[in-house]
Amino acid sequence: MSIQAIIWDMEGVLLLTRGGSMPAVIAEQLGAPYDETKELFFGEFNDRVDLGEFSQDDFWNHILDKLGKPRSMKNLLIDFFYNDQYIDQDLLDTIRSHRNRYRTGMITNFSEGMREMFEGAWSVDGAFDEIIISCEVGIVKPDPRIYHLMLERLGCSPEEAVFIDDRPNNIEGAENIGMNTVLFENREQALEELEDIIAKNP
Repeated sequence: MSIQAIIWDMEGVLLLTRGGSMPAVIAEQLGAPYDETKELFFGEFNDRVDLGEFSQDDFWNHILDKLGKPRSMKNLLIDFFYNDQYIDQDLLDTIRSHRNRYRTGMITNFSEGMREMFEGAWSVDGAFDEIIISCEVGIVKPDPRIYHLMLERLGCSPEEAVFIDDRPNNIEGAENIGMNTVLFENREQALEELEDIIAKNP
């Protein structure tokens, strides 16, 4: 069955952080232990923020409170959000070029405000036919419903789609419903594996 759609993750794939991973940079800026900070970024409260149950501001307060830091340090976190993260423009250009032949989508687990960033500072104009942000639909990866929702919007079956993500559990979720997948390690590796899948499914 030929490939009809290519679906991308955002954070850690298209959206990168200067100086390393998001938890590592935040831990350094706050003078906090890395392991504790990382656990908070991938913990239950973060999932509830991504589901839209809490705001991004609630998340920053949660991080500071749990790390024992004053809420007056929140500006460091806000500055990080706007200044330390950036879009991989070379990858974005490649995704735009894919739209000549394939339908393209993005599924991201993230809080409110992301749509505004996509249309502003992190402009992804012309790259995606569909963007699903978890907080807007109340579903997070790897819940199979979020993949099915994207497939429905793109008008293709799981076997006709390739999903690229940097987290193994999200990849497993996509594979469980029959999608082709690429576990993202870096841009060159991911694009090479994507081309291999396309070549095998012309």
